[in-house]
Amino acid sequence: MKCPLCGSESYEILKTKGKNTKEVLLKCNDCGNTFRETITIPKMVDRRVIISKFEKSSKKTIELYPDEILEIGEVLNVDGEEVEITSLENTRGGRVSKSLVSELVTIWATSLTGPARVGISIDYGGRILSQKVEVERDFQFNVGDVIKLRRSVFTIKSMKTITSKIRKGGAPADQIKRIYGRPADRRDRFQYDLTSKIVETVEPDDKG
Repeated sequence: MKCPLCGSESYEILKTKGKNTKEVLLKCNDCGNTFRETITIPKMVDRRVIISKFEKSSKKTIELYPDEILEIGEVLNVDGEEVEITSLENTRGGRVSKSLVSELVTIWATSLTGPARVGISIDYGGRILSQKVEVERDFQFNVGDVIKLRRSVFTIKSMKTITSKIRKGGAPADQIKRIYGRPADRRDRFQYDLTSKIVETVEPDDKG
């Protein structure tokens, strides 16, 4: 909206009335002119949201404006629960990183409530020990970290995040799907002990 006198797009809203169609009284911040505009507010639409939490998922719906733009990483409130968008499925069946709500069928998201659950695989020369731990969502894991899990002490060699596999650097727990490690050279030196955070363990077994 522009001021009809000076063309400025900087204004202050003084008064509004109406629901689906609003009549707005505006005051130009540049020249002080007051003017009226009529705004048509689009009707909200329902969109399906699939929320993942650990290995489980639930289907819910959310009301959004059709001209609203959503993108991966954005946080939504669905029935009082904060969720982060991880993928968007459009009307053509494709997965996109950004889209108008009017062109979406399904919003894929992960719950931001409670701790993050991270899978850990330790490679003992072809035999894998798989474990899962629950830690704070902002807990930082880094490639090269040395960790103790019960009798195992291992070094992180790589990590699979929501978007990619990394071999250097780090990521917060809520972005990590799985950590890959190998037994540490020095078992008596580790940076932190996550034994108390273990929620599931699968004993070593042969690959394949």
